[in-house]
Amino acid sequence: MDRTPEIQTPRQVMMSRPSKDVHWLKRLVENETELLRTGAGDFISHQDHRKVVEEATLEFMSQVKEEFLGCVDLFNSYRGGSHLPNSVKIFNISNTAADFIIFRNTLKLVISNPALGVINFSFVNRANTFTKTPVKTKKEGYDLIAQLYPFNDLAWTFHGERINVEAVVRYLFTEFVKSSAIF
Repeated sequence: MDRTPEIQTPRQVMMSRPSKDVHWLKRLVENETELLRTGAGDFISHQDHRKVVEEATLEFMSQVKEEFLGCVDLFNSYRGGSHLPNSVKIFNISNTAADFIIFRNTLKLVISNPALGVINFSFVNRANTFTKTPVKTKKEGYDLIAQLYPFNDLAWTFHGERINVEAVVRYLFTEFVKSSAIF
């Protein structure tokens, strides 16, 4: 009996491949579709380093936000729910592409994209508390810098060292929770 191969959806193909980053492939298909539909398409943006860094920054900010959302949801659920006092909240910052704030009690962790290829994590305290060790201020913060290598291989670095997004989120969320606790 002759069997025809099963046609897979793009999602099934994505799930069967080990590669994490397939956004570039989706954009490539969208560009080709636009070219066929209208006669115009974007086939040179991969050569524009500024555009590569801008797109990678938005994707990375989205990944960071997803990691923080997971932490916030789990933290609040382990504490009994987000409706309780001292729960952690997360908010988008209006009129920005991807910036957001994590808030608890009087402490904010601001995650922003202040310049091309820079992601900043800053703690901002609304009240002066004399009982706790102060965390880094907005002026100090933590800056992740995009490093673009050959073939548009972009890596996020801290003081020149490549970083792991899960480790960054774990460290900053832990510092945030401990610094925002009310005793």
